Amino acid sequence: MGVFYTLGGSTPPLTAIKLNQKPVIIMEHKERINFVLDNYKSKIYQDQISFGKCDFQIYPDFTSDGYQLKVAKYNENILNKGMHDSDGSRGKIFLNEHVFHNNFDLALVFMEELRKGGLSIYVDEQIYEDAMIDSYLEEEYERLTDLEDTDLQEAELAEEDLKDELYNNFYD
Repeated sequence: MGVFYTLGGSTPPLTAIKLNQKPVIIMEHKERINFVLDNYKSKIYQDQISFGKCDFQIYPDFTSDGYQLKVAKYNENILNKGMHDSDGSRGKIFLNEHVFHNNFDLALVFMEELRKGGLSIYVDEQIYEDAMIDSYLEEEYERLTDLEDTDLQEAELAEEDLKDELYNNFYD
């Protein structure tokens, strides 16, 4: 399997069109996800080989009587190598903090950890699909690009205000 989504350079957009004289970039699904991962300097892995090498892990586990639960925690092997232990668990599993039954909550934990940035995250394939993590990454893409658009609009307004002020000062 290998790496599900990888970082590396900027991904070229599929198409650029103009709407109201502004270029609009239309990106494919995978490119939007890579944009989010690039923004947070993170990687997502889904292959078992990467499980023990990732900073944060989301995987299924089973109770003694066969019920499936999901675990989301920092990798204790990585923590032993000096990584910051942001939740203070030292990679150990605490039932009330790291074990989930609900995929919605698991997706929120995934996004919270992703936003911390600089992480390699292992996510079991089935959990990735069941928790609809792609949808959350798409929403994050929209949020990030909306922020960029807002910053651009504010900068354009500030530039227009500055030009108006300079013009008014010149003729006053």
